[in-house]
Amino acid sequence: MENHHEIEKLRETLAGKRGRIALSRRSFLRGAGVMAAGAAAAGMVVGCSPQTEGASASGAAGSGEAMASTGAGAAATGNEGKTMGEVLGAGWLGEEPEIAEDEIASVQEADIIVCGAGHAGTATARRAAELGASVIVVEMQPEDTFSALGNDIGHLNSSWQVDRVGVPEYSVVDFMNEYQMYGAGRVQPTLLSQFANRSGEALDWFIEDYTEAEKDELIPLNWPVVEGYNYKKGPFTSYVGTCQFGGSVGMTDAVKRSQDKAKTAGAQFFFGQPAVRLVHNEDGTEVTGVITKDSSTGEYTQYNGRAVVLACGDIGSNSAMYNAICRENYELGEYKDCSAMSGRDGSGIAMAMRIGAKVEIATGGDMGSHAFIPLSPMEGVECLWLNKYGERYCNEAFGGPLLSGCAGAREPGDRAYLVWGNDWQEVFLNQLAGHLAPKEWDDEAIANVKSYMDAAVGSGPEGDDTSGKFLYCADTLEELCDYMGMEEGVKANTLAAIERWNAAHDAGVDTEFGRDPETMWPIKDGPFYGYPCSKRVGGGSLVATSGLLVTGRQQVQGRGFEPIKGLFACGNTSGGRFPMGYNGIMNGVSIGMCLCLGYTLGEFLATEDFDRYCTLGAGNAEIKQSENGMAGPPMGGEGEGDGGAPAGDGGAPEGGAPDGGGAPA
Repeated sequence: MENHHEIEKLRETLAGKRGRIALSRRSFLRGAGVMAAGAAAAGMVVGCSPQTEGASASGAAGSGEAMASTGAGAAATGNEGKTMGEVLGAGWLGEEPEIAEDEIASVQEADIIVCGAGHAGTATARRAAELGASVIVVEMQPEDTFSALGNDIGHLNSSWQVDRVGVPEYSVVDFMNEYQMYGAGRVQPTLLSQFANRSGEALDWFIEDYTEAEKDELIPLNWPVVEGYNYKKGPFTSYVGTCQFGGSVGMTDAVKRSQDKAKTAGAQFFFGQPAVRLVHNEDGTEVTGVITKDSSTGEYTQYNGRAVVLACGDIGSNSAMYNAICRENYELGEYKDCSAMSGRDGSGIAMAMRIGAKVEIATGGDMGSHAFIPLSPMEGVECLWLNKYGERYCNEAFGGPLLSGCAGAREPGDRAYLVWGNDWQEVFLNQLAGHLAPKEWDDEAIANVKSYMDAAVGSGPEGDDTSGKFLYCADTLEELCDYMGMEEGVKANTLAAIERWNAAHDAGVDTEFGRDPETMWPIKDGPFYGYPCSKRVGGGSLVATSGLLVTGRQQVQGRGFEPIKGLFACGNTSGGRFPMGYNGIMNGVSIGMCLCLGYTLGEFLATEDFDRYCTLGAGNAEIKQSENGMAGPPMGGEGEGDGGAPAGDGGAPEGGAPDGGGAPA
């Protein structure tokens, strides 16, 4: 408890110094937190717990032995002043390669140097070149075997989506708020705003020269929806209509077409040229170029530019880096090495970390290993989910892979159970559209699922694997539990969980986990279906989605969280998009982010004086300290430089909304 007598004495002293300003106990405690930071180092602050007999204030705060024995403090780690690369990358990041000047075979120059010709890099280069900038793109893959990952481009409100396909226009405000819920408020707000407001524009730009027949071949996922479909499931929206490249123009061909348009606009592409080292000043606060090493000849080339964009992909094949940056996934897999199918080695991120850049400050995300979603023969349907002990453990409809999936990843053991009744078709057709849900709800998809259900009827304790997964069916719930091999205690828990589920549906409120009762289909009439599945988390995924920490203008951040002048990151080399893990708000949102943010970055670099958002420590007004130690702006109102709203992400440049964010141009 607080020493009230001492508090009163200090209140009187401070009140006397401040003249007639009253200081309440609440105000004192709030101010004490500010003073404590400086006072603790001098041994002036004692913890709230009463001192034991014979202990002095200086002894409690100053004795390392006392702190160790009571847990009142922590030993110094010795990392203060180090870069994130020095701390996080200890043992695996390594040093920059030493490349002598006479080893560089040639030097080329352009306004913008882009490292990587994938979704993000090509979009950046093409948009910048179309707007008049000189652009060079270096790509590690050979040109004749170049390939791009993925098939789907998630976006909002393109002309293709709204006018051609007929998908209703979405609220960008709802999207941004829902997305931040997925990301626990850690998503870079300006990047999210750019995607919400301009991703449709970017998609239309990407396919602007496609023939009418080619546009007809593009597939809108989860469209059309069933009659009466409610897009809102609890707090989340089903964002149907992601554009899938499944026709005569596949995704690799689509990216190559965009590369050709960039070349037509004047951009130069050099393939088989992996970047190996940034060209930078001594303290790593400014980047002026990049050095590549030819994959065939081993020759070095230096490319100089006012802006260097790292769009080199993720960390998928670098397990040491993956384990460190995506630590949640590493720990969920009980320290099984993380790896991804992308094949990218994280070299772009490593180059920046070696000069002081920071990476995503969060748990680190990837596509899959951070979450557990039980995929039945109906895929990620939100029926009743039970853990290995037959207990319901979450709101199954709450947020798809990221939110409810994270709950499942922490449940005991290696298995889970899914249960539903005979109304499987209503369940199947009314689930939340997004990752791990079916991509089509048409007659063919319904017929496929019906064949799985029909095959399971009468299969008894053997079950049926027509779908590729063992599905069980029984006339009673007790039999179903037996067929799935449940022990008596687990069976009792399961029956009780189903009873509570049905009661919540009937009452119209789920007080247990808060699920929208309109999505709680009753489990009352047979035949009943069950799917026991193994629970595996951690280790592997499709691609990692955590990269370098960036500002809203995609500037890579270094010491003091200041932008490194001239250095930008986009795509999977960039953080800020999926800081807590890849979410389920929309199919194809990863590639959609790469395309849109590459598009807006190219525009920014070609049209803005981007040096105005990076000061290299110059021009920062003094931050004056008030008498109580709290920082405030310089005299004169809103302040200048760091004292007031910064010219970068926090404040708007001349003309209103931040460039590329807010309302679309």
